[in-house]
Amino acid sequence: MSKRYIINYKKQSINLLIKKNKLSRNYKLTFDKKNFRGLVSIPYYVTFDDGLKFAKENIEWLSKEIKKISPLIYIKNNSSIMIKGEKTKIIFRESKLNGVYLKDKKIIVMSNKNNFNRLFKQWLDEQIIVQSKYFINAISKKLNLNIKGLKLSNSFNYWGSCNTNGIIHLNWRLIFAPTNVLNYIIVHEICHLIEFNHTQNFWRLVEKFCPNYKEQVKWLKKNDNYLYRIRLD
Repeated sequence: MSKRYIINYKKQSINLLIKKNKLSRNYKLTFDKKNFRGLVSIPYYVTFDDGLKFAKENIEWLSKEIKKISPLIYIKNNSSIMIKGEKTKIIFRESKLNGVYLKDKKIIVMSNKNNFNRLFKQWLDEQIIVQSKYFINAISKKLNLNIKGLKLSNSFNYWGSCNTNGIIHLNWRLIFAPTNVLNYIIVHEICHLIEFNHTQNFWRLVEKFCPNYKEQVKWLKKNDNYLYRIRLD
């Protein structure tokens, strides 16, 4: 069971979703970056009015979280955005043929069906996959590991993950970060296949393949909200 609300606070209209959870024993407020709204989880026996009251008591925190990724950046014709750490202009051009190509720091998206964003997203995915596979192969060979697959995620909570099956997941938004940042995330996840915790041994292994990893961590902490602001729909 769930209910939606809108709270007006300091010239902000804040969307809120309150959900009843049979397993929950406490109130919990989080910010849903993907859907740009507050999420309140309440025990099943608690009323929605009580959940709303809890949200209002913590509205200052929620307001600050919203401001961190405001305003959202919607990619459209003539937008300029950082891709692989370089400022690039996006041009949508009507054409009888569908295609995407890079020229003079401009990405030209051609479409005959007005599906520019879909074509652009496909191109971005291809770019990050090709770039990542090359680096993954280089690092995994040095560590004598067999990486069985690479998948892209749309997570708003993590930049990369791995599992014991040798599958690495990367957040597709890393295409908007400098290449060194993407490479650090790849090294981080590959090293977890050897050291599963963030021990000193783990960080020594990361540093072996990414000597300046602390700079990349710092960049992500400073710019993560910028990456989450970018939207294609």
